[in-house]
Amino acid sequence: MNEAAAYPNWSSVLQHQARLLHQQIAAMQRLVAEAGGDEETLARSCQSYYQLLDEIYGKDMPVARALDHSDLLLHLDGEGLQTESPRLSLVTGIMGDVRKQVGAMIKTLVSSLNETVELPREFELGLSSFAQGSLYLGFSLPQPGPDYAMLAGDPLIDASRQALSTLGAVTAYLDEPNAYELIRRDFTDPKLRDAVLSAVGQLAPSGRRGVSSVEIGGRALQTRAWRKLTPHTREQVRAWLERPVLGDDVAEFRGRVRAIDLDLRRFDLRRIDSGNLPDLRCIYPASFDVPAKRWLDGIVTVRGRVESYQGAARLLQVQSVQE
Repeated sequence: MNEAAAYPNWSSVLQHQARLLHQQIAAMQRLVAEAGGDEETLARSCQSYYQLLDEIYGKDMPVARALDHSDLLLHLDGEGLQTESPRLSLVTGIMGDVRKQVGAMIKTLVSSLNETVELPREFELGLSSFAQGSLYLGFSLPQPGPDYAMLAGDPLIDASRQALSTLGAVTAYLDEPNAYELIRRDFTDPKLRDAVLSAVGQLAPSGRRGVSSVEIGGRALQTRAWRKLTPHTREQVRAWLERPVLGDDVAEFRGRVRAIDLDLRRFDLRRIDSGNLPDLRCIYPASFDVPAKRWLDGIVTVRGRVESYQGAARLLQVQSVQE
């Protein structure tokens, strides 16, 4: 696909290649006919062209369409995908992970505007493509229909695009030897940094599903380059997430727990007593796993190391909780 620069998209490149092959087949048909050859001779002479056409229409074209039409594109490889019919549970599990993690990032980006952000159905990612080789899953950004009252500068629309571009920006650093230092330097909002790293850690394969790697690409990323996630990526990011708060400032806040992720050990604190802080992302240790199950919608006082952004507390690593 090195001819892409001369064409508007990848599909156009393949269509051009297919037309050239059809012209070569037509020329071969004339040569065989002029030489008095039979159908068997013609089939042998054109066999390589037919194989290339099968490759274009059967494999390359679905991938090209995925590249052209997906805002977020995943290319998955591994033992569980070396088949024409991958397990439905594997595919739906991956789709569920993408929906959950991108949705969580969108909520993080707009959480300061509303106490309980629930994404409308119109804001779910759409499946824009599905192609084998090993497996490509393409997702499109939400396109609200006529029933959704969308205003200019709608924060959900902006947050949807920012979530994917941030995902692309962070994953671009993962292969650098000082990746975490670069991410901390460029993503100074600790709440957003923690949310996107949490998403990357969840999207990276564990190796237990039969998926050994996940490559991320798509139109919404800042560049079209693929970013590869592996089980090592998952371990690396989760190690960073163990102690995400920078600095040693300690603070105490009282508010209501409005959302909690028991797997990632994170919750959002709302209705904070200070009045000028709309929400605070909190991270608790494994020692709080049992009581955390009863915190949802309850009022708690949390104390711990806090990191601020633009003068406001954004991320707190819990040391104590009083219900």
